[in-house]
Amino acid sequence: MERLQKIISARGVTSRRNAEKLILEGKVKVNGVVITELGFKASPDADIEVNGKQTTKNNEKFYYLFNKPRLVLTTMYDPKQRKTVADYFKDVPTRVYPVGRLDYDVSGLIIMTNDGEFANFVMHPRYEFFKTYQGLCKGKVSKQQVNQLLKGVKIEDDYFTRAIEVELLNYDQEKNQSIVELTIAEGKKHHVKQMFSAIEANLMKLKRTKIEFLEVDDLQVAQYRELKPHEVKKFYGIYQSTKRKEDLK
Repeated sequence: MERLQKIISARGVTSRRNAEKLILEGKVKVNGVVITELGFKASPDADIEVNGKQTTKNNEKFYYLFNKPRLVLTTMYDPKQRKTVADYFKDVPTRVYPVGRLDYDVSGLIIMTNDGEFANFVMHPRYEFFKTYQGLCKGKVSKQQVNQLLKGVKIEDDYFTRAIEVELLNYDQEKNQSIVELTIAEGKKHHVKQMFSAIEANLMKLKRTKIEFLEVDDLQVAQYRELKPHEVKKFYGIYQSTKRKEDLK
């Protein structure tokens, strides 16, 4: 027997946290009976309905690395009918959902999966997995501004944050534009945008090029690829070492 929210998450319906919300709202049935208790346990083979739809008992897990375009929502549904990441995964064998978020106007890498346990693990703030971004800025970003990102800046609510690595990749004198690459280990709302704002850089576009060891490489915008089994396992291995916490000191 397992907790109901864990089973729902494992079946790829939604995250465990959202499953708890749905249970409390009376939107989950087990063997035809509405369940509203978070502590309720059920058999992994139980018949479970969520929002009136039968969930699948298929235990096969799917993992995809997706290069999200700009102006696409990192959600499975939008009442305003804007484009969402779900629109790109209609042909996959099961419902997959995003691990974490990317802003509407930010492009780049995001993981899509139906494995709730994996999604919860990767999103848990305790593990602080590394994400690398490239920002296109108007004007020349100075060495002092780059160093400030390394030393740390204050963003919303006087929250202190710093980049793990920062590099000015290029300055195009003709266009008067800079490309700055930075790696962070946190993920508050608009985190990277606020960091650029804190150093008074004029950010024009932002994209995520790397999640830990997963790189964009030749994955074109709006395309995805399956993660290999060893890539999924590697995520768990990263945090079994105390080195990660030492890197952040």
